Amino acid sequence: MITIEQMCLPAPHAFSVEIVQRAGTEKYNTLGQRIMDGQKEKRLLNISWVRLERNVMARLFTLLDEKTLLSVTFPDPADGEKTLLCYAVGRSARVWQFPGEAAWADVQLKLEEQ
Repeated sequence: MITIEQMCLPAPHAFSVEIVQRAGTEKYNTLGQRIMDGQKEKRLLNISWVRLERNVMARLFTLLDEKTLLSVTFPDPADGEKTLLCYAVGRSARVWQFPGEAAWADVQLKLEEQ
């Protein structure tokens, strides 16, 4: 189960966790060796839904607009269930049904660990 700020999200169509290394500054010396100023492991969460109900979509996007840092609980491949503070770094949705009340498809959300 995935929650954002204690809001339970519907089961996603796809969910992935990328564990990446982020470095402060990165340079190469004259021997061609890479020198990094600090390094930290960060998680990038990619969540997507094929269809998402309009009211859920509205609540989710309103929450993302209101807060900069979000508390996210998700299943983690390394630690089981994990709770992190994340930034929303990307989101997109496509209109599936229009005119009338819009229905949304191919909803994607990208979150990055603080």
